[in-house]
Amino acid sequence: MYYEDLSAFEYTIRDAAPNLLNVGWLDAAHPYSQGSVPEEFLDRLFELCRNPVNRTRGWQECQFCEKPSFGVKVTKDGTELVLGSAEIRVAGENGLVYASPNLIYHYISSHRYRPPDVFIEAVLKSRLS
Repeated sequence: MYYEDLSAFEYTIRDAAPNLLNVGWLDAAHPYSQGSVPEEFLDRLFELCRNPVNRTRGWQECQFCEKPSFGVKVTKDGTELVLGSAEIRVAGENGLVYASPNLIYHYISSHRYRPPDVFIEAVLKSRLS
């Protein structure tokens, strides 16, 4: 499912709001920005993916993997997550909230996706529960 970064979130109508923006909804048919991200950002993003929202019954496969599978397993510091069936939300500045598939962690760590700077900053400032 592709949505341009920082476009208005419309995946579920009940959640649509002018302050809710898409980040990381990638598709192989669309180019995406690439680059490195701070390690602290990846650590915090992994923690956010441990507590996703809007779980779905189905799985989204990674279109960038050579052998795609439904449910992408990632491990960090001995903790394993299966990504591809939920979203995360990250509060940003000025009341903005970013909605991302939890596959975003895999896209960044395995495929060098670089999300917008405002998203990186929001993750770094996020309060983890």
